[in-house]
Amino acid sequence: MDIMPWTALIFQSIPEEIIIITLGLALVGEYPRMRGIVVVAIIGALFSFFFRRLPVSFGIHTLTVIVVFTLLMRLTLRVNLIKGLVASILGILLLGIIESISIPLVSSLTGISIDVALRDPWLRVLFPLPDEIILGVMAYYCRRRHFSLIAGSKLPELEVKEEKEDGK
Repeated sequence: MDIMPWTALIFQSIPEEIIIITLGLALVGEYPRMRGIVVVAIIGALFSFFFRRLPVSFGIHTLTVIVVFTLLMRLTLRVNLIKGLVASILGILLLGIIESISIPLVSSLTGISIDVALRDPWLRVLFPLPDEIILGVMAYYCRRRHFSLIAGSKLPELEVKEEKEDGK
């Protein structure tokens, strides 16, 4: 059980959520307004903040966050469920990859272990800054250049098609 301090929620988690949602959506060819992304990020970060206080393993936390992001993207941004799911998975997957490279590097360069960083509220905010910068640059580039891995028409819609009432 990880007890995240409020400083980390405001200064690390919310910005990180904005970045991974923006990046994930761009990679599936969706470029909604930033206001909507910020709303999804704040709600998602608050959910994560309180969910982390429960005695649930971290893997369950990650899967739950993917579901919550997907539903929030659907409800708030009107992104179809498949695109939202893929965007959530891609964003979190890229975060995990970049963190697995940068955090050991930052730890090695600073001499501060991840355990020490997690116990200090301000180190907890500063420690992941390099991976947030990398992901932020990626998100900015993908959004600015409309770069996506999956063209908009490549993912199926999970929308209910209404039949015409005139019988045609």
